[in-house]
Amino acid sequence: MPKLTPAEIDHFIAVIGENDYLRRLLGEIERLQQAVFHANPSADWNNVRQSSEQILIAEIVLRHGRHHDAIFYALRNAEDSGKLWDAAIRDMAANIHAYYTTPLGLLMRRELFGENTVFVSPDAIRWMHQQSHSANPGT
Repeated sequence: MPKLTPAEIDHFIAVIGENDYLRRLLGEIERLQQAVFHANPSADWNNVRQSSEQILIAEIVLRHGRHHDAIFYALRNAEDSGKLWDAAIRDMAANIHAYYTTPLGLLMRRELFGENTVFVSPDAIRWMHQQSHSANPGT
């Protein structure tokens, strides 16, 4: 899994800003991060937006082969099967958030964003630091 370049990250941030369904997903992921980490007194609330952007970009890149329109079609399929658009957005955001805040998701994000990976939870930061040290003993 190659690391994303700054230009690629900027491109995906622009794509998110240009598409209502992606902006709504981003907003829902932000809300979920705030809800999940609300009781963590060490949570870094300044990182919620950037962390949420990275989570959504990881979804676009890793699950949808860099094709953001695949997310739109997945939402439409949910709608066609009887789910309301808002419910489809909420469900997809919950799935995305849950996946990319697991240990595997944290590692995948670190692979994509490198040292610029942003986490809301200091617990995630500590865990990622431990993983780096266990992979590179003596650092």
